[in-house]
Amino acid sequence: MKPSMFNKIFGKKESNKNIESEYQESIEFDLRMLWLHRELEFQHQNEKLQFRINENESIKFGEIINSLFDIRKEELSTLSINDGTLLTIENEQEIWDYEFLQHYKRNDNGEYIYYKKGCSNLANQIVLTLGYRSQDKIYLDKDKSLLKSDALLIVHLQYPEGQKEKVLYVQTSFFLPTPKFERTKNGINPQPQSLSLLIGIDYSSNEDITKEFYSIFNSAKEKVSSKKFSELDYLESQLLELLYHPQIAKEYYLGKNVLNKNRFWDAIGHFENVFKALQSKWWNEQLSNEEFNILAESSFLIGFCYYELGLFDKSFKYLEFCTNTGKSNYKYITEYINCLIALKDIRALMIIDEQSTALINKKTEERTEDDFEFQLFLIRRRCYCLLELNQFDKAEEGLKYLLSIEPENQFALQELEYIKKINKTTN
Repeated sequence: MKPSMFNKIFGKKESNKNIESEYQESIEFDLRMLWLHRELEFQHQNEKLQFRINENESIKFGEIINSLFDIRKEELSTLSINDGTLLTIENEQEIWDYEFLQHYKRNDNGEYIYYKKGCSNLANQIVLTLGYRSQDKIYLDKDKSLLKSDALLIVHLQYPEGQKEKVLYVQTSFFLPTPKFERTKNGINPQPQSLSLLIGIDYSSNEDITKEFYSIFNSAKEKVSSKKFSELDYLESQLLELLYHPQIAKEYYLGKNVLNKNRFWDAIGHFENVFKALQSKWWNEQLSNEEFNILAESSFLIGFCYYELGLFDKSFKYLEFCTNTGKSNYKYITEYINCLIALKDIRALMIIDEQSTALINKKTEERTEDDFEFQLFLIRRRCYCLLELNQFDKAEEGLKYLLSIEPENQFALQELEYIKKINKTTN
């Protein structure tokens, strides 16, 4: 809701009619923002992938699959439509003429009828499965190649988003499993093809929709070019945030939020969005110092999550990156060393010695509490590496030094007992 609405509810008493009116305006404003977001996404698709229809025209299934995947009418075999019930079409002409988005048109009473249980009882999920180029058709078709024999196309239509009476957008995903005859040609591990795009269904004039979108879009750009930032209205500022700043702050916040709940896989997805967006800006030399710090921190957090999941190879890539960005700190180096040790990488001992030497050479007046804690960490990790390498004498020396600093250090006490047992066994 907008602030004015709260003022009217909790400030001066107004009639219920005014409150309801403000509430309705707030809902319409949110829907307009959703439409603006989706239209921006639609406009940034490749022109060849921009499909939109209205209620007076339709798009044939055959036309769209021919445009996207070069599947010909002669190759069509069987089409199954699962929208909560199952329909199968076997005539190639009927498959070609099947109205692709018929589920989203209003009925004769002007009602939207797409709100229903779809595939697997999920709300408005529609799955089309096309089998094409059956064995029989190979011999009838002029093209005698076998590459499309028994091929399959799966199409998924999601619940539409946008604004009623204006335009709805259907997220449409196409999936092409690898045909068996393609396996040897595409190597040991051939990958399936996939494509995801938005298709627009206009309930008002396409010209009016496009005009409204670009009036907001161009107005926002003009104000930014003229440095009239204070004149940007809410819709314009939201559009620019989407366009020039790909929701980095939002993704970073969501990542931290789910990380606090130990939802490591969910956190990785959010932090990777931040990392990829900032990395792209870095390559183009458009990264500010603040954004570079976020890039390094995101890399660390991805590495930390992979480490917690036990995927040390994946963790190493990101922890090495953040440690070598020049923004390195004890937090990054600590996790990086832990990862190297988990991988049993000999470089762990070398890096520990390098860091220890740097601390020893640090002037006494420059030392901090963090330096002391990091030094204890390095001693513990060095002793652990020496034990792994069966260098028990050197490890014992380091553990005794650790006890001279912290007499109750449990790690040192336990490992010294372990060394005693090893010595008894070998003697």
